[in-house]
Amino acid sequence: MATDDATALTKAAIDNGNLLLAYDTAISAINAGDPSAELHHLMVLALARMGNGEQAMELFHQFGLESSPDAHHRSIAARILKDAALAISATGERQTALLKAYHAYRKIFEVSGDAYPGINAAALAFLGGQTDEARKIASAILDLPEIATPDNYYDTATQAEALLIIGRLDAVQESLNKAGAMPDANAGARASSSRQLALVAEQTGLDQNAIYKLLAPISPPSVIQYCGHMFLENKENEAELRTAINEFLEQNDVGYAYGALAAGADILIAETVLTRGGELNVILPFVQEDFIAQSIMPAGEGWLRRFEACITAASSVNFATEMHYVGDPDQFGYASKVAMGMAILRAEYLGKSAQQLAIWDRNASTGSAGTGADVAIWSSYGGTAHIVDSGEIDRNLSGSERPDEDRYKRTVAAILFTDFPGFSKLAEATLPAFWNGVMGNMANVLENYPGQILAQNSWGDALLAITRDAPCAASLALELQSSLQDFDYTLLGMTESSGMRIGVHYGPAYETQDPITGKTTLYGTEVSRAARIEPVTPPGAVFVTEPFAAILALEAPDQYMCRYAGNIEFAKGYGTYPIYQLTHRD
Repeated sequence: MATDDATALTKAAIDNGNLLLAYDTAISAINAGDPSAELHHLMVLALARMGNGEQAMELFHQFGLESSPDAHHRSIAARILKDAALAISATGERQTALLKAYHAYRKIFEVSGDAYPGINAAALAFLGGQTDEARKIASAILDLPEIATPDNYYDTATQAEALLIIGRLDAVQESLNKAGAMPDANAGARASSSRQLALVAEQTGLDQNAIYKLLAPISPPSVIQYCGHMFLENKENEAELRTAINEFLEQNDVGYAYGALAAGADILIAETVLTRGGELNVILPFVQEDFIAQSIMPAGEGWLRRFEACITAASSVNFATEMHYVGDPDQFGYASKVAMGMAILRAEYLGKSAQQLAIWDRNASTGSAGTGADVAIWSSYGGTAHIVDSGEIDRNLSGSERPDEDRYKRTVAAILFTDFPGFSKLAEATLPAFWNGVMGNMANVLENYPGQILAQNSWGDALLAITRDAPCAASLALELQSSLQDFDYTLLGMTESSGMRIGVHYGPAYETQDPITGKTTLYGTEVSRAARIEPVTPPGAVFVTEPFAAILALEAPDQYMCRYAGNIEFAKGYGTYPIYQLTHRD
């Protein structure tokens, strides 16, 4: 891919708030030898916006961006300092960190005269309590020709922010109205501006309602997870539903949608999103041919053409699992939860809260799958659900073949694998120290989770632990790593600490009694997938799959952070998948 193409595609992904695609596009081109400084800058920017400041700073220095003639490139380090400061809750420590970031931006502004580091310096001085200094810089920025008479989104938003800092509230709204109407007012830019302007507005003493009204013109498009009943085609019924869907999408400025593509409500919502120019992200529960057989054809062949058109127009098509349908309703419920989590992750990048749109008859579902179950799950985690009454739809679906799997117990669980790099090279005399120290520490951690671990086993340096839910597995994985921080690795003849490699996945599998050990165990496609993560995990880290990250975003958004690590090739030719690094949320 040529430099111009890679740079343009990466920037377009950032502008659209698709930071994962931006990172993947940039790193692919860079690994292929693309030397573009702007592309390297965009890759670091994507990481910074995703909250992965540590890796972003490391690459900032590795790429030599501190020596770039472009002030925007050099400002990335200050931006990382700013993000870190804003994440600090302790008032005194936060103010010190804010002023450190301010000085970093101020230095670049003094050398370059560029409005970008300048407005950030002014905002950070203002947030750090240096009001006079902030207003002095903001006034200087307003005198810059490109800010005095702006002709693009960033310059107009910069004008609004400077006016807000000096207290010209009467003029701020006018500037923001103009900014939101600019042709280049993309989602990524609006999200970034909204976050910072909200902080400055709050510092001025405005209440949340006033801030919401002030920033409405530049608020980025919103994100939905959608679901609904399957039904037969009917033009009159569909027209009524489409009107209600359009009304919701318009009122909430929906730009991004995540869900499946079953006949009926799913496809109708997807079509409406696409017609409005929105981005459709499809998550299917299992292989496509089985999904068509189970969720398209029973409602009539007419839906197949519409399904295929949506698949073609979708921005992304992902599979919650790559297995076939095995008659397990949890396969559908699991995929819905993954779609919910992916919507939440995307909304977080945009500084928004995801909503759910459901076409539903308001009758509760009796099992783990179905529209009623999806609404109940979303609502149970504090999500806002908008219900469109399904009305007089015809749900008299034809039968579909169901595999005869009822005799086998299925469950959805979090699956954790570990190993210790270099174990096979340890001297015989050091093995007792390893067994009693490393594995002994891990055993002590497992004892902290009574009744929460469904299955566990070990062999050599490896550990398998299975929990019913993702937050429990996240806590366990991080505690396992923490337990080894003070271990004396010289006992193993090692000159430096290593740490375990831990990989975690969440998905549906068979649950049974191991005929050899007599203990509970899980097996199936998703267990095999989990086993492939740990070999590609750096020592001391916890890598998790995208489904696991999505479930955590749904179930424990305030406790854990999953930072994107990239599309990584799994062990033994298993394929390439998006992977995240698990950490505690600061």
